[in-house]
Amino acid sequence: MGSAAPAFYGRRVPLFFNPLEAAAHRLSIAPPMFDYFNTLGLHALVAAARLRVFDALRERPSTADGLATTLTIDPRTAEVLLRVLAGLGYLRVKGGRYRLTRTSRTWFTTDSPTSLVAGLEFWERTACVIWPRLAEAVRDGSPVTPFYELLESDAALSRSFQAWTAALARRQAPATARIIPVPRDGGHVLDVGGSHGLFSVELLHRHPGLRATVLDLPQALEAAADHPRLTLRAGSFLDDDLGEGYDVALLFNIVHGLDDQEVAKLFARVAAALNPGGAIVIGDQFRDSLMPGRASRTLLDLLDLNYRVATGGRVRDFREVARMLRAAGFDRPRHRRPLRSVVTELAVAVVKSPSRP
Repeated sequence: MGSAAPAFYGRRVPLFFNPLEAAAHRLSIAPPMFDYFNTLGLHALVAAARLRVFDALRERPSTADGLATTLTIDPRTAEVLLRVLAGLGYLRVKGGRYRLTRTSRTWFTTDSPTSLVAGLEFWERTACVIWPRLAEAVRDGSPVTPFYELLESDAALSRSFQAWTAALARRQAPATARIIPVPRDGGHVLDVGGSHGLFSVELLHRHPGLRATVLDLPQALEAAADHPRLTLRAGSFLDDDLGEGYDVALLFNIVHGLDDQEVAKLFARVAAALNPGGAIVIGDQFRDSLMPGRASRTLLDLLDLNYRVATGGRVRDFREVARMLRAAGFDRPRHRRPLRSVVTELAVAVVKSPSRP
């Protein structure tokens, strides 16, 4: 499932306490309403994107009345929505005119290469359909509605999910591609569950002699990028033949969606598909990573809970992943942290050569 934390849980929006507000919260002078209002903030953000508020302000700053006229929306309600978006950090206001912040321009204008607008249906469905059944999942220890089965049966949700993951991949792929080990004379990459294929495409741009194959379910491959050295194969990476003779295998945002038995099975299948000395590259989050503060640790915990609720998977320690890799026949697992890829870290290991014990 997708790699980053925003909005899976009624997103912790960029709303900050001043000292007086923080004291009132800590002393319980005010009721603990911020998590509820964070959910309302998510809906305000989604509504603004759907109404094309951010696209309109990309063209020019505007007053609430001017924006209401441009978008044919109610001016009084628009004024309140714009104030909310400014309070959440998505807009700035000066002299009554609203303008975009860097955050909204990067993520919520439709012409941005990292636009998340097409992924907002996924955000809403996760927060409003899957998470309300959290109590059932916690009681039973298994997802109520397996997420990947849901994607295969719902084309609109699948498109939105793939758009979300592709937007993040466009941001992360250049940083990760720089440290992925690739044979100097070319070779063949297997992109396991790679859907959009953007991590493979970035490698193909950097290595002219390289070829890549993306293996994923048919619905997911509809979002795949086009490249003359990229081959798409529809199938299940747990059940269908992976092929053989690969030099690198990519598993980006795959391991957290699987239970332990499935991870062990997949690692063994990938080891058999790689040439001796071939590398497996896992892009994911790891629980034992250094976190800068309580907010980051809590976001990782929420993401872990999201995986358990939606897929039956979880966030694992790098040390646990390393043990599972060794058990599957891999050697020298390493933990890599690409710059400018703060939500995805790498576990890299190689298949043991026949001469190695």
